[in-house]
Amino acid sequence: MRARILQRLGERVASPGDLAVELGAPLGVVSYHVRMLRDYDCVELVRTEPRRGALQHFYRATARPNLDDDQWRTLPSGLRGELAGETLTDLVTDLGGAADAGHLQDPDVVLNRTPLELDEKAFKKLNKLLAKTQEQALAIAEESAARHNESGTEVFPTEFAVLHFKRAV
Repeated sequence: MRARILQRLGERVASPGDLAVELGAPLGVVSYHVRMLRDYDCVELVRTEPRRGALQHFYRATARPNLDDDQWRTLPSGLRGELAGETLTDLVTDLGGAADAGHLQDPDVVLNRTPLELDEKAFKKLNKLLAKTQEQALAIAEESAARHNESGTEVFPTEFAVLHFKRAV
């Protein structure tokens, strides 16, 4: 539930009430999980609005989609598992949609898989390189958004995914 809430709050600002309706879950359950995510510094309060004699709270994700190493390590292992599962589910869904739309036939698509044999030091070194690559990808996206805002250049949705994990033996 927390992973689903965090994913949605990474896309937009919403209240626990909005999320409860969208997720088909009781408001009390959603509110509890939003509070826990707030305690883990994964979401922040953006604004409040009066509704039916009470205040409705609106949140956005602060930690997702990009948790730094320290944030990731301090999350409870169950939440890390939920977030990993939700990310993989979203990735497979988006990949399937792109395939159905014929976008994977584009000659500019990058799709690589490279099994490696690494020791712990090399594993961590590669993780650092991939984190820097992701930072550069985000900077490139900001440059693109600035060009779009200034001159109206066309933008289109893409997805950048990085996976590096220890394989099951």
